[in-house]
Amino acid sequence: MSNKVKGADGKIYKQVNTEIESQRSRTAEMVLGILGGVFGIIAGVFSFFMGGIDSAMNSTSSSSLFGLGIGCIIASIVAIILVCMINKNRVVMGWIIIVCGVLNIIFVSAFGILSGALIIIAGILALVRK
Repeated sequence: MSNKVKGADGKIYKQVNTEIESQRSRTAEMVLGILGGVFGIIAGVFSFFMGGIDSAMNSTSSSSLFGLGIGCIIASIVAIILVCMINKNRVVMGWIIIVCGVLNIIFVSAFGILSGALIIIAGILALVRK
C-alpha cells in the first residue's frame, strides 16, 4: 500500500492519515494530571487531619474542613479519570481538567496549590498541544 498521492498539478505528495496523526501521545498531560491528582488526594487527607486537630483543640465542630477535604479528593479523582481519557476529546477534557484544578485550589487553599497547579498545567497542555 502506497502512502503517496498524485495531486491535480501532477506532483506526487505524501498522504497523511489524519486519524493516526490526531492520536498523539499525551504522556506529559497524563503524568502531570496523575501526579496532581495524587497530591490532591494527599491534600484532602491532610485537610481531614487538620479538621480533627481543630475539633480536638476547640469545642466547635469543624465539619467544613472535612467537607472541603472530601471535595478536594473527589475533584482529584475526577481529574485522574479525565486525564486517562484525554485522547477521546482533548478540548472538552482539557477544560474540565482545568476546572478540577481550580476547584482543588479553592477547596483546600494552601494545601492544594501544588496539586491544583499540576492539574491546571495538564489541562492547558491538553488544550494547546495539537
